[in-house]
Amino acid sequence: MTTQTDPQLETGLSEITLNLVALGAAIGANAERAFRAHQERLEALGVSKDAMIEAVNMALRVKGDPHQMMLALAQTTLVGEGGGCCGGGCACEEEGKEKGDCGDDCGCR
Repeated sequence: MTTQTDPQLETGLSEITLNLVALGAAIGANAERAFRAHQERLEALGVSKDAMIEAVNMALRVKGDPHQMMLALAQTTLVGEGGGCCGGGCACEEEGKEKGDCGDDCGCR
């Protein structure tokens, strides 16, 4: 006979916290079924969409770090330091404008 224990007693974390962590982990693992299961569980527990969005955004920031590191590696290896808009981004793009609209003389249009 097996007995189910309360996860909070084992970890000190609430069921909501554990499911928010699992939601973020599902993002990190690209696990759609797990994401949907934990999202549904969190809704059943009365957790707001804003709280779930916060957990997802945190997971995306964590997951994005290796991605940004690889982009930087490709940039410096293939284009060189400060590659400009032909290998990196124009300053105007970082401000949400079109390439060449900010007068940074990057030469891309």
